[in-house]
Amino acid sequence: MKGLELDTLFPDHQAAIADLRRVDTVFDEICRDYQLLSDEYLSMSTEPGSQSYQFECDIRETLDGLRDEIAQSLRRAGKL
Repeated sequence: MKGLELDTLFPDHQAAIADLRRVDTVFDEICRDYQLLSDEYLSMSTEPGSQSYQFECDIRETLDGLRDEIAQSLRRAGKL
């Protein structure tokens, strides 16, 4: 499930993400939240039955929302 990592989601924008994270604390927090939830989601897939299906769906939905926020921030900054 490597597709959840930021460098996989936005492969051509890693420098832009790093630059924006340095100057925008809200964007940095969004990226950190995405990374933390992504790690949680991936750990759930390695431990079947450890969490409920609904919890897994909730995390995936939140990840999708954070991904969209990251993309919007990159667009606003003229980097996407």
